Amino acid sequence: MRPLWLDYRQETPGQQRGGWVLLGLGVAVATGLAIHFFSLQAEEEALQLQVSHLRREAEKERLAAGSGTPAAAAPSPASHPLGSWDSLFTSLEGAGDDTVTLLSIQPGPNEVQITGEAHDLGAALDYLKRLQAAPGVANARLTQSEVVEAHPQHPVRFSLATNWQEAPR
Repeated sequence: MRPLWLDYRQETPGQQRGGWVLLGLGVAVATGLAIHFFSLQAEEEALQLQVSHLRREAEKERLAAGSGTPAAAAPSPASHPLGSWDSLFTSLEGAGDDTVTLLSIQPGPNEVQITGEAHDLGAALDYLKRLQAAPGVANARLTQSEVVEAHPQHPVRFSLATNWQEAPR
């Protein structure tokens, strides 16, 4: 008996050309998808920047409305007689630590209302002491404190009032 010769790979010129066409089509689709992905990523970054800008504007309006002054009458940082808000916020945040979280800051013409949450009353009082020593603030005082019973860790929610003064230069 004679051996059988089976050739399953019969290559014809049309099949080889079809493979190259499919490879080129795959590369073109992948390139198009990559370009589309990067354009969407750039658009997302631009939208996130716009959202953060809108959030800052809304927060400014909310703070101005919360302090009892209309948004148009709220003092701007540049026109405030006692200096910029940056120095005030730096003092407020610099007095904090891991045990205290500031929830809201409502600056007025001379007085700043601060709401925060602390692990316990001792941490809130420690924050008050550090705030009294911070530059740019004077006469810091605790106006309210309460234990949040609904929270499993029972943190203390507190309110402070302090006067806004010009930091020494």
